[in-house]
Amino acid sequence: MTLYQGKYWEVVFTEWCQEFPGECIISSTKEHLSDLTEEEWIELGLIEKELERVCQKLFQATMFNFACLMNNAYRDHEKPHVHFHFIPRYENKREILNKTYQDRHFGYNMWKWALSKFKAQKDIFTKEEKLEIYNKMQKELKM
Repeated sequence: MTLYQGKYWEVVFTEWCQEFPGECIISSTKEHLSDLTEEEWIELGLIEKELERVCQKLFQATMFNFACLMNNAYRDHEKPHVHFHFIPRYENKREILNKTYQDRHFGYNMWKWALSKFKAQKDIFTKEEKLEIYNKMQKELKM
């Protein structure tokens, strides 16, 4: 679901998984990081800053991971495109939509446990709750 459409970047809310509430993908049509113009880098910085503000206000996020990982495109024989994962992280338990949320691996790389069904972070939100998170974020965005 598109959360925001800028001049150069689209912010996609990851409704398929909100294991880190507020998680989004900031996507470009460019194939390589070196293809980005100065204007595109500036817009990206403004978007990232605004997403941080929104997640701090709505969910009291502690800090943020911002990652550009394009290996899968090559592995899956797809055309790569520049995109960043925006991942809020939470040091302590939070009450979000009347549920107790805990970032089980705060302070560690989230992908370290991603492939382990026993250690992976769990997505605790229903489809309806994810839509509610999306709506709250969209309402709060000031772009």
